[in-house]
Amino acid sequence: MKNLLQTPSTSWAQSVRIALEAEGIPAVILDEYSRHGLGVATWVRVAVVNDGDHARAEAIVARLAPPRAGPPPPSWRWQKPGCILLVIDVVLVGVWGALLDEYGLGTLTYAVAAVVAVVFIGGLLFIMLGPRADKGTS
Repeated sequence: MKNLLQTPSTSWAQSVRIALEAEGIPAVILDEYSRHGLGVATWVRVAVVNDGDHARAEAIVARLAPPRAGPPPPSWRWQKPGCILLVIDVVLVGVWGALLDEYGLGTLTYAVAAVVAVVFIGGLLFIMLGPRADKGTS
């Protein structure tokens, strides 16, 4: 018996075992139920039963692995600033709430509320307009 791979994902280990057995290579999962650490992830191992099948099993696992990620799509150049603006907006809403508690309705709280609204709308516009950049790239 020879170890083929270790992974924290039990479902990936099961998938690899099923793919190997579909190709006629007997495989077992080791340490599947040894998660004693109360939420601490442990590694699950997949092993081939016959040592002679190890090289063929490695080739099958390499075929199953997802392709390497390429560069992000053009829409991400628009959507990333939109996401950042929405995170900033969450902070601004907190600031606005604190100012509202401290000073009540007044010029300052109205101004901050306007900034919150503009940042929110700007973030949404960036996110919604992002997919337009992907047109013609597929």
